[in-house]
Amino acid sequence: MRHVASLMAACAGVLMLCQGVRGQARAYPAQIAAAEKSLQLGDSRELRRWLNATSPEERGWEWEYLNSVADTTLRRVATPESPIRVAMSPRGDVVATVEGALVRLWSWPALKPLRAIEGHRDAVYRAEFNSTGERLVTVSRDVTSQTWDVATGSPIASIDLSNPAFAAATFSPNGAHVATCAWERDDTGVHGVVWIWDAASGEVLHRQRIGVKPLSAIHYTPDGSRLLVGSWDGLVHVLAPDATEITRFTLADEDVYNAVNDIDISPDGRYVAAASKDRTISIFEIESGEPIARLRGHQGYVEGVAFSHDGRRLASASVDASVRLWNTSDWTPATVLRGAMDTLRGAAWSPEDEQVLGCSLDGHLLLWRADQNAANQLAIATGASGTYSCVMTPDGSTMAVACYDGWVRLFDTRTAVLLDQWQAHPGSTCHAAQFSADGSRLATCSWDNHVRIWEVKTHEQIAALTAGDGVYDCAISPDGKRAAGSGSALVVWDVDSAEVLFTASVAGTSPARIRFSYDGSMIASGWDDGAARVHDAVTGELIAEFDDSDDRVEAVGFTDDDSRLITGDSAGVVRICPARGGETIYACDTGGRGIYQVEAHGNRVAIAADQLWIMDLERGDVVLGLNPLADSIWNLAWSADGRRLATCPTQGTIIILDAGP
Repeated sequence: MRHVASLMAACAGVLMLCQGVRGQARAYPAQIAAAEKSLQLGDSRELRRWLNATSPEERGWEWEYLNSVADTTLRRVATPESPIRVAMSPRGDVVATVEGALVRLWSWPALKPLRAIEGHRDAVYRAEFNSTGERLVTVSRDVTSQTWDVATGSPIASIDLSNPAFAAATFSPNGAHVATCAWERDDTGVHGVVWIWDAASGEVLHRQRIGVKPLSAIHYTPDGSRLLVGSWDGLVHVLAPDATEITRFTLADEDVYNAVNDIDISPDGRYVAAASKDRTISIFEIESGEPIARLRGHQGYVEGVAFSHDGRRLASASVDASVRLWNTSDWTPATVLRGAMDTLRGAAWSPEDEQVLGCSLDGHLLLWRADQNAANQLAIATGASGTYSCVMTPDGSTMAVACYDGWVRLFDTRTAVLLDQWQAHPGSTCHAAQFSADGSRLATCSWDNHVRIWEVKTHEQIAALTAGDGVYDCAISPDGKRAAGSGSALVVWDVDSAEVLFTASVAGTSPARIRFSYDGSMIASGWDDGAARVHDAVTGELIAEFDDSDDRVEAVGFTDDDSRLITGDSAGVVRICPARGGETIYACDTGGRGIYQVEAHGNRVAIAADQLWIMDLERGDVVLGLNPLADSIWNLAWSADGRRLATCPTQGTIIILDAGP
């Protein structure tokens, strides 16, 4: 199994992270770490295998999230035999898959079998439609290339030569001719061969030797003026319509076998993309012959390439069981489509370029949305130079972001659309935002010495609660009737009267993060002196104090049932404590990384630090580490159903990670 040594080495550190009584090294954290490393390495098959190896009883949010990334298909259709190529009819009504010695036709978009085109005596290598979708050309190991009537499946014409081995074929733009490429061997060695023949009669019009290696792919330019052929000698040959060579494009040589497996030409005829065994896609400008780009990212041979109909994207299929999409405006990566368990040899675009089809040797025809990454990771550009915190409404539809510039911005969590914004703290920063349990009220705070309470629908200010100095963090009770702020002391107010209910202070120290319990009866705070304190949220009575840490306790949060308190300190230690007092249950050391926030949902704790960590609440194992952006995670928020997790780095982009339906 590839990458096993590197994957297991990467997991070793994760297994040693947790030192608590329940933080013993187990298989599940290692398997998840290996799956996450497979994701980083771009190996879709390894990712899938590690996820499948986990025990179903152990699986949590991290497994669901990685599983949603590992399989982003919209649909998968089982095929009777393993398909090696897929093609979409130009009319957009028929899909063709190459399976063994036949070509199977499917209706689009239903993907129901229509008929099989049979007649070859051995494996078919390729099948391509003509420009109207009425004809199909195939090449086979039986050393024939044939044209077929798509509507009836009847053969029309063929060429049959006993010596050469056929590889690919294509119709001329007007459909009158077929160009077939292959190779032959004689006493002088191996030679590529191109045939030009009549699509209706099978009459061979031209036969030309090209190069000294097998030829693998062939396409006409849209205007029919040139014929491009990919070769296993790392070349793309440019031919005239009579198959005589005009020039050739040479793939970069990095001492890796760079045989060309497939080529495609952009709809405007400007570029050719060459898929190679060196794991790259080389882009050439056809007119000048200049190399334009070299696309890297696949972890296995690239087997197929296909431009979208509008020419704005390129799809590449690989042995690494993924299809990658690329932007042709600047040749940057767009997204990765996963879900296959075996080699993907080909890809095709739906008529409107909204979906991508792939065929996998695991026996499936796969369908993806072209913007599939939006399903498991959504980036929200806030428009602010920096962000302090994010929080979701109870229904998960809206997210409030507290920004450096003093503004609060509300975003749709499914579309990233800005819904509303207002300047909550003019002339200052906005440090935090917290919703009431019904989402109708929002608390914000700032160095301007205020906690402000807002009516979310109208962003009318309900109260401006004044503290003695700048407010670092704020909280609002579930019923929206009490608010709290942390500065030099912990202050709790009655929202309607703006009266201080109580103040909690400790000489020589100050509070950091604060949180109300889910039932509103308690409020927890972390302090600079290394203690976490729990007070009665109405009377201010000290209920519990935990002083296990020698470092600032930055993060506090309650479990869903309010029975336990979760703390995180600046040394990277997470502690689980009984909320109403007693001995610390266990501590988990995440490796010396300062912790900014902890949030629990069910049996998982999300930890904001130099990256996002997910911890198993019962055992104390860190089971996943992710870095959605190259920045520390300052704040995070679960959706109410626990399927989505918003991460807020200090720079201005929020990333929402989605574990799927």
